[in-house]
Amino acid sequence: MYENNLLEEKTGRNNGRRLKRKKNKKIILIISSILLLSILIIFLKYLGIFPFSSSILSYNRINVLIVGCDEIENHGRADTIVFLSISPKTKDALILSIPRDTRVEIPGRGMDKINHAYAFGGEKLISKTVSSFLDIPLHFYAVMDFKGFVSIIDELGGVEIDIEKEMHYVDKAGGVDINLYPGKQILNGEKALQYIRFRHDRLGDLGRIKRQQKLAMALINKMMKFDSIIKIPQLLEGIKGYIETNIKVQDVIAIANLFKNVNREKFKLETVQSKPVYIEGVSYLEPDVEEVQQRVKSLIYGKNSGVKVEVLNGNAMSGIAHRIAKDLELQGFEIVNIDNADNFNYEKTKIIIYSDKINLDNEFKQLFKDFEIVKGYQTQDGPDLVIILGKDMIN
Repeated sequence: MYENNLLEEKTGRNNGRRLKRKKNKKIILIISSILLLSILIIFLKYLGIFPFSSSILSYNRINVLIVGCDEIENHGRADTIVFLSISPKTKDALILSIPRDTRVEIPGRGMDKINHAYAFGGEKLISKTVSSFLDIPLHFYAVMDFKGFVSIIDELGGVEIDIEKEMHYVDKAGGVDINLYPGKQILNGEKALQYIRFRHDRLGDLGRIKRQQKLAMALINKMMKFDSIIKIPQLLEGIKGYIETNIKVQDVIAIANLFKNVNREKFKLETVQSKPVYIEGVSYLEPDVEEVQQRVKSLIYGKNSGVKVEVLNGNAMSGIAHRIAKDLELQGFEIVNIDNADNFNYEKTKIIIYSDKINLDNEFKQLFKDFEIVKGYQTQDGPDLVIILGKDMIN
């Protein structure tokens, strides 16, 4: 009996170590994926390859799927799944991490862990799966087999981090001796690895997630600075054969320019929320799909996501309805119709509200010089908001 207990304890410890190693590996891959995309973008800028034309700026949002895996050639299971969304208009970005064990519907395969989609059908199936799961269109993908996290940071000359407190811990399972002291400093590859692995304080994983995000943003800022560009040829040599993408050169350049100009205050880093479950002896992370979709749309489009708007020209000014509709689209509204009003004699802009859920903020009101608000009776399939543009909008 005593021997059995010892065996169980040993087995439990080994399983714990394996889980810790997997978690650490995932953390590194998430940050590495973001770094790798930045390297690719800036290298092309360094070469001076500028697009003759790119339609990418016509997108309201550019959505990219980033996948990190052990092996591209044989479609190994994805270790990292990141959804990146950038707006050319509002200069904001979202990086959303999707845990590999998230249980979702894989088209043609049924319910399974989301990372299995890549093993089953490569970048096409995992792109289709993620797009369906988030209910968001995907325009591009980048699949990366990333190695050398420590060496790449060293090649960049380290990354500056303001360490918030002392961090000391010996991670025997991972072979890392963590010794960090507070203050702003340049972390080399090994120190950066220690920083994102440490979780032995009262904040636990929550504190570690915050440090991961902090390091990711520091790396992005580092890559976007001129002094990093001269390092790109050396870095590129180390990542040949580790990336597969459908992003054309001219579009990569356009994304690079957008990425560089993203307002850092509008840079959002999030993880899909799920609850752990066991189904037929297999562990999963079970998300509330509807809640996830609503959350992602809220992060991308703002609180006006899903609000249906009809814009009508009531003043005969050419093109004004389309201009206002475009501005409303940037605020997250869904434009369902643009047309002429029943006449062109509206002196004042009229806003008809059909939904009690609508709360018009200052950003919305600033689009109009003068207006009157009317409460309307909502039909089942009608818009939530109708805007009839009056003569007050002219000049």
